[in-house]
Amino acid sequence: MTELWLDDAPGECRAALIEDGAIVEIHIQRDLNLVLGECGTGRIDRKTPSGAYIVTDNGAELLVRGATRGAEGERIAFAVTREAIAEPGRAKPPEAKLLENLPDIISGKKALWAARLGNMKADATTAQSIGDAFDCGLAGASHIDNVTVSFQRTKAGLVFDIDGIGNPFEINIVAAQEIARLLRLYQVGGMVMIDFVSVETKEQRKAIAQAFDGAAARDMRPFERSAINGYGLMQVVRARPRPSVLDHLFGTRIATLSDETQAYRLLREVSRSTGFGRRVLTAGPEVATVLALPQWQPLRAQCERLTGATLEVVVDAGLTGYGHVHVAQS
Repeated sequence: MTELWLDDAPGECRAALIEDGAIVEIHIQRDLNLVLGECGTGRIDRKTPSGAYIVTDNGAELLVRGATRGAEGERIAFAVTREAIAEPGRAKPPEAKLLENLPDIISGKKALWAARLGNMKADATTAQSIGDAFDCGLAGASHIDNVTVSFQRTKAGLVFDIDGIGNPFEINIVAAQEIARLLRLYQVGGMVMIDFVSVETKEQRKAIAQAFDGAAARDMRPFERSAINGYGLMQVVRARPRPSVLDHLFGTRIATLSDETQAYRLLREVSRSTGFGRRVLTAGPEVATVLALPQWQPLRAQCERLTGATLEVVVDAGLTGYGHVHVAQS
């Protein structure tokens, strides 16, 4: 039996696919971002030798690759073909294709999220917190008995390193299966580089790669991989139409939650708080700046509707941690 656990909050939809009682996939959609399949209108802002940049009616920027009809300033219709993806040190803009006309029926973000959930074909759906499922991603490591699988995002892709005590071949078998699990859990696309512990024979390397293939077969997303070379390196490549869970969490940083993620977390905490007093959200200057942006005001208003109380943001330049929320007594 498969289940879907839904864990939504203002501005952020989260879902986990459950198989045999375990979380096997996490999906996130942030509604302030353009979503895969979303359609809209805008104008051609500037053309380049490799494509063009579009500015939507809401002020967002998209990239269209390849020869682009129309002149700069001309109004166009578009469909998003890849969401914005943040990598360490840089943010890649969303990509789109031009349309002759907008579809007769335009699917909004809620409909696109519902379709994404429907593709998972779960037997049952329930509201359930999935916060614990992020622990491994936040730590950047997974521990299975005496085997440690560490991972880190780079501009080129996600890199895995393997350590352990005991037989190198057995360590690699455990690691290969765990890496396949993590790639599915956090919906990782793009390039993945795996540094296995060196083993003695080509037959062992083939067996390790086959162990990865067997575990990855549970993931419906197609992939390509290289053989494991004599240095223990294997490359895996998947399509990347959306940011992974790790991309969402860290943005352009490596091991620290992005300001946006911290802001979403605090609004989530506000929306689930109880009591009759106003909500006081204390955050560092960078996160408070995010929460003060015009596009974040509807999310703050949604928190106030959910709690029936006003929301006050307090800036604390000396704050340690990611911030906190409390209910004022007066």
